[in-house]
Amino acid sequence: MSERLRYGIKNPLFSIAILAVSGAAAFLLSISGLTHYWDTNLYDYCINTRVVSTDKSRSPIVATIDLNDRSIEALGEDLDTRRSFADLVNVLNDSNTSVNFDFLFTSVKSHDDDFTSAVEWSGAAVVASLAVRENIFDQPNRPYRELNEREKELFARHVWHINVVNEGKIPVAGTFILPVPSLIESATQIAHINVEPDEDGIYRRANLLYKWGDGYIPSLPLAAGVLYWGIPVESIILKAGEYLAVPLAEDEIIKIPIDEYGRVLIPYSENWVDQQNRISFDNVVKARYDDDAFDEVFSTLTGKIAIVAEISTSQKDFGPTSFESLYPLSGIHVEVLSGFLDWSIDRAFIGTNASSYKLIVISLILIAAFIFINIKGELFSHLGFVSAVAFLTSAALYRWLQWAIAPWFAFPAILLLLLWAGSFLSRLFIRYRAQLLMQNALSRYFPRALAERIMKEGKTDLKPGYKDLTILFSDISGFTKWSSDKKPEDVHGFLNEYLENMANILFAHGGTVDKFMGDGILAFFGDPFEMEDHTERSIEAAIAMQKEVRILAEKWKPLVNIDLKVRIGINTGKVIVGNLGSKTRVEYTVIGAAVNLAQRMESNAPVGGILVTSHIWEKVKDKFNFTEKKNVSVKGYEEIIEAYVVDQGIK
Repeated sequence: MSERLRYGIKNPLFSIAILAVSGAAAFLLSISGLTHYWDTNLYDYCINTRVVSTDKSRSPIVATIDLNDRSIEALGEDLDTRRSFADLVNVLNDSNTSVNFDFLFTSVKSHDDDFTSAVEWSGAAVVASLAVRENIFDQPNRPYRELNEREKELFARHVWHINVVNEGKIPVAGTFILPVPSLIESATQIAHINVEPDEDGIYRRANLLYKWGDGYIPSLPLAAGVLYWGIPVESIILKAGEYLAVPLAEDEIIKIPIDEYGRVLIPYSENWVDQQNRISFDNVVKARYDDDAFDEVFSTLTGKIAIVAEISTSQKDFGPTSFESLYPLSGIHVEVLSGFLDWSIDRAFIGTNASSYKLIVISLILIAAFIFINIKGELFSHLGFVSAVAFLTSAALYRWLQWAIAPWFAFPAILLLLLWAGSFLSRLFIRYRAQLLMQNALSRYFPRALAERIMKEGKTDLKPGYKDLTILFSDISGFTKWSSDKKPEDVHGFLNEYLENMANILFAHGGTVDKFMGDGILAFFGDPFEMEDHTERSIEAAIAMQKEVRILAEKWKPLVNIDLKVRIGINTGKVIVGNLGSKTRVEYTVIGAAVNLAQRMESNAPVGGILVTSHIWEKVKDKFNFTEKKNVSVKGYEEIIEAYVVDQGIK
């Protein structure tokens, strides 16, 4: 591995180029819609988990009155004449229940007088209308008509005039499909019930406002909530792209997160079938004439806000959500109103990620990536990117679980992936250039045949990694004292022959010479190529070394008066192995606790002997003899280390 690779790219302009190219690629993927698609799928998963797997439920203040198939059959013609609607409102009035109709009463019926009188007496009745967007209304052959002067006059008092900080892109209505004039006049508020799916047909958002003239028409749940809290409309603040603020008091403000179109993410909390406080339309009507039925309705609905909607099988107001393929759209009004009423409860509304938050995240990613690209060590670079992804994932998950902020994950995750890829490819390029330099250095570690094999098999990077290896340390006993008064040429001549012979033995047994430390040798077995018997090979090599030492002792004793004896220590374990060093000098070496323990074995070995750890003994006790068990106290280890002395004989 080259020095440049070991310490990172180390070229600011090159690093900045990686950041720029990766950022541009991430931006192109973003505008293609890919990141939005991934985030949408992640959001759907979160919503599904929220609905199916949590105990979150909608506000108990909201009740739903279902005009189902049974009600339609039971009430018959009274529904068509609106007599049943009049009876229902009267029961709700007697129960002190606010009423909100998810119905379009566009035609005149025989019992409208009774119905409108009951609605007027309610004092908190919201009646539905349907907004027709301006761009649809302006199309040729439009099926919608303009409002007449009478309708405009009546409708004008239902228009909200709120405090607008940022109007954004709130949709403009070209006209409205309104209820009959008598109902417009008697209703407390006319509100729109428009609910539109996303491009894929899934209902995730709800429009809170439609612009009409110089004001706005609220959605049914928004109007119901404002009436419930008794909030002056003029105190409401619109800041499209951020929030719709509804102040309850000086220090209490309901802030509904909205996008620039005034849409809120629907705070789904329950499957429709699991929702409580539901009652059949015909049961409420029956309570008008049956005291027992009234008592039941009164106990269920008193003091609540009721949303009345048709959910019959003939009704088409159903659509898919993130968790349910067929969901009544009236349930969306229920969930939005529930979030409005539970505003003080955690996760009442689903938040969005502000532009400032996104900018901060992207900036931090670019800064972190610049550091990781130039970080010391390729492993740490990879770990840095992995850690960044883990942190990003944790942040998105925490923000969802803690504050119900919709995940914004795909773009920063892709950006990190591209930055990592750019860094990795750059390092590969640098590594390729370094191979020629490495070829000359390999002969320092391995015999020529092995060095050629390493180059042939493409292992010239020798990058650091964790491996299970066997480590061997050897040291000449009394060498420092002996060499202190000897001629340099005598020491040099003896040491050269000794080290060369020891290295040849190590090479012959498949060992790798890490370094010579004066008279000491550090070698390891099991790398750069795997060998299953590296522990056995190390002991065989140690025995051969001791045999060669005895031969050299006879030769050099009369020449330089050295009593040549060597201690050898061996241990096995997981170590980091690879090229390490500085810009000017690199070594292929091993580091780790297993290396340190091997050195301690050498220092505690008997003179002329071989001392191995219990890890070695366990692996080779059936193949070698051991003369002695020793309990060794080793610096850095609290417990006594078991060690064994090899008798230098093979069974």
